[in-house]
Amino acid sequence: MQKKIILLLFCLPFLGISQQNWNLKKESHQIKIYTRDADNSNLKEFKAVTIINTASNTILNELLDAPKYFEGCKSNVSYYVKELKDNQHVFYAHKDLPWPIKDRDIVTLLTVNKIDPATTKLTLESLPNELPQKDKTIRVKKLMGHWLLEEIDGTTMVTQQLFLDPEGSLPPFVVNSLLIKGPYKTFRELHESVTDTK
Repeated sequence: MQKKIILLLFCLPFLGISQQNWNLKKESHQIKIYTRDADNSNLKEFKAVTIINTASNTILNELLDAPKYFEGCKSNVSYYVKELKDNQHVFYAHKDLPWPIKDRDIVTLLTVNKIDPATTKLTLESLPNELPQKDKTIRVKKLMGHWLLEEIDGTTMVTQQLFLDPEGSLPPFVVNSLLIKGPYKTFRELHESVTDTK
């Protein structure tokens, strides 16, 4: 699974704190994908929910697993840059996009918070100045999001919300069209990867 946290970010719009109700857009293989309009934006936001028959620590370890970052690393893979604190981790990813669209990259801080013995929240935010910017690449600066892992008797409900402004000239309809396909693919891969490790 290469690699679910960061690569999906390139499919998602930035959060405009919306009070509107979620609309169910896809339900398949125990995965539900919701979208809603974001305030003050032509972009939508999304929420994905699933239940996986495994412990939350197994899922957490999978989400944190990534190869070590190095200069000139490949595109379309999330890389682990460094640990800031015991519960804070920095990731990097570069996304190749077809000409004439400029490539995007993102540096993300992931903070792991144990809310209670059964609940873990992984908060995501952008760290655009943590690594030098690359030529011909737009660095994503606006990002908010989280994963929520809620375990009951060895089974974990996984909720994901990610909101990102890809900036540049990407039309809203292009970004919005990926809101269902991207999260659904991510959750299918997460199911497969944690099942394989059991």
